[in-house]
Amino acid sequence: MKQYEEIRRTLTQGFGFTDLGAYRRWVEQDRAKLVLTSELLERLSPDNVDCRDFWRVCDELFALDPVCNITVNPSVGHLPYAVETRADANRMNLRFAQSFGITNFLEENAQQRLKVLEIGPGYGSLMNFIETHTNHEYTGVDVVPRIHGVIQATAEGLIPEALLVREAASFSYVVSSNVFQHLSSKQRARYYADARTLLVRGGLFIFNLRVDTGKIEYLRDSAGNAWCDHYGQFTAVPTANLYAELGALFGVLYVTQRYDGVFNFVCQKRD
Repeated sequence: MKQYEEIRRTLTQGFGFTDLGAYRRWVEQDRAKLVLTSELLERLSPDNVDCRDFWRVCDELFALDPVCNITVNPSVGHLPYAVETRADANRMNLRFAQSFGITNFLEENAQQRLKVLEIGPGYGSLMNFIETHTNHEYTGVDVVPRIHGVIQATAEGLIPEALLVREAASFSYVVSSNVFQHLSSKQRARYYADARTLLVRGGLFIFNLRVDTGKIEYLRDSAGNAWCDHYGQFTAVPTANLYAELGALFGVLYVTQRYDGVFNFVCQKRD
């Protein structure tokens, strides 16, 4: 498992990502020319690095970008304001969550004291919403806890086992917004299973990620598989087989698609 020093050296010397400006130039000028070899895909794979160290290095090099992803601008539309502070990032991320109706689900039982687990809180946009709009009890898990009280994920980027044992079948909501595209296929499968473990019967698992429908342009390997890339780390874009994977664990209640291939899933634990 690669750790801090090797990860930082790979990013700054291997890729030349010495700061956000250098990374932005790479995205604009070199990214489209990439040939996705197995060595490149494995170099900083979430399965091969200490995920806590990887994102700590990214925070140091790229400032706000790891939380709000503003370097890779949307192909349709534009940002309504410059993202210069953590508050700006929170406004943008909350806008993203609201666009998929995530906040609406959290408000359905706002007067009750229900437990919510968020995977990847970032700077706390959803936490702030929950604390100001509901009576719910909030818990967050992140590889890099950037706000007070968030539980740190394991080196593998997963929910700590102690939390799974202590809080099994206690959460009414497990939510994650703008995070799962950063996870490997192996990590995502574990999170699906862990969300089911943590939810009460009837509880909701709500998350979003990109899905390869064949209509969106992605970087592809020699076998035609689609990949997301962020800061030299590559993660597989799932296909429609994801529906069967989720259906084996949950009832899939709603699926919403955005113009750029991001899908939001609302799944329910039924037994």
